[in-house]
Amino acid sequence: MRKGKTYIQSALAVTCAALFVAACGGGDSAATGTLRTAMTDAPSCGYDNVFVTVDRIRVNSSATASPDGGGWSEIVLDQPRQIDLLDLQNGVIEELGEITLPVGRIQQVRFVLVDNATADPTNIDFDPDADPTRAPNHVVFSAGGFEDLKTPSGQQSGVKINVGIDVAEGQVADLLIDFDACKSVVEAGNSGNYLLKPVLTAIPRLSSGVRGSVADALVPEGVSISLQQDGEVVRATAPIESTDLAANGRFVLSQVPPGTYDLVFTASGFITKVVTDVVVPEGQLVNLDFDSVTAGDQNEIALLPATVEGDAVGTVTNTDDVKPATFVEITQTLTEGATVLINSAQLSFETFDSGGVMTGMGDTAGYSFTLPVDAPQVAPYTATGVFNFSADSGVEGEYTVMAIAEPVDLTPVVQMAAANFNPEFVGTTDSPREVITNNFDFSSAPAP
Repeated sequence: MRKGKTYIQSALAVTCAALFVAACGGGDSAATGTLRTAMTDAPSCGYDNVFVTVDRIRVNSSATASPDGGGWSEIVLDQPRQIDLLDLQNGVIEELGEITLPVGRIQQVRFVLVDNATADPTNIDFDPDADPTRAPNHVVFSAGGFEDLKTPSGQQSGVKINVGIDVAEGQVADLLIDFDACKSVVEAGNSGNYLLKPVLTAIPRLSSGVRGSVADALVPEGVSISLQQDGEVVRATAPIESTDLAANGRFVLSQVPPGTYDLVFTASGFITKVVTDVVVPEGQLVNLDFDSVTAGDQNEIALLPATVEGDAVGTVTNTDDVKPATFVEITQTLTEGATVLINSAQLSFETFDSGGVMTGMGDTAGYSFTLPVDAPQVAPYTATGVFNFSADSGVEGEYTVMAIAEPVDLTPVVQMAAANFNPEFVGTTDSPREVITNNFDFSSAPAP
């Protein structure tokens, strides 16, 4: 079966790569239900394509069941299917199949991808836009070129996701599992190798969210749009790129729980823009741009080029034999108190030889972010969609760097440091930006 895509809330799309899980009560005397699966995804992060090849989804009623233990049911695709995660933005969903299950609670899902090294290319349903001579899992860079994505050693049993979804007779229960493409592609130090370390999160399936548009000129600039609460991204996406002027630049952030959010717009080389206090009612898509087809529409979001930039760099060290998943996040706290996430990356401690073969685990991984020093442009939400942005000069160039170690099934360990840039910094040809270095050490962090 070829790409069973459906569109949620119109021909626009949603964010963060997601696996859709729906449990449907069968209503018969055997008290069974149906588990239905699908996928959807997020911003580009400098990639034109992120191809992953799905083999199966495994489910279990026990949260502690081992991969080789009992109680597993599997949704096995007719053929392993290659999917470009970046095709699945703004509400597009890829259907993966369904299975009949006894009534009860599903507490564990394992998402299984094929291994590049052992996959049989003749048995793969390749994405029509992909080169079938390349590895089943690979990334294509916006700047040109591609790299295979090496899968972790435990991938054969699937990436574990703890969930709690009830399969009830005669009822439907929906669940989305976000596959975060941006965090799941990891550069392995300076080796030139890239790893696929899937970051998956289970969330409820909801119809509420936000839609709007950004200026056409921003679309090729890699702008990222996210709904956040206290610096935590609830949903993120990139605008639609289309020759159709009515669609170009439009975005949808759906599957959002009702609540109040900060809407954040970022792009490399541009000043951050934030719309605060966006209220999302239950079951509604808040429309920020009522007339997005009009040229020069005042409701479109436009970003200004940054006049000064700075580099936040450093290393993260962990001497444990087994390394927890580790991230570095850059946040900014606005004068009115809201904290927003500006950028983030997952780090890899794997080491490789000159031939690209993994040789073990290193103790240190580096990070580097280029950030706008200009004050962020901030405006409160208004129902008209016309926002009066002003520069928040009180936080100009001020950031927090957070290193986060996330051991499996344990509380994350967080270390923080400041990165405060000088807006008056004058660079040179050799050193055009101010560089602030912060190093972190998780050697005493709990192992997974």
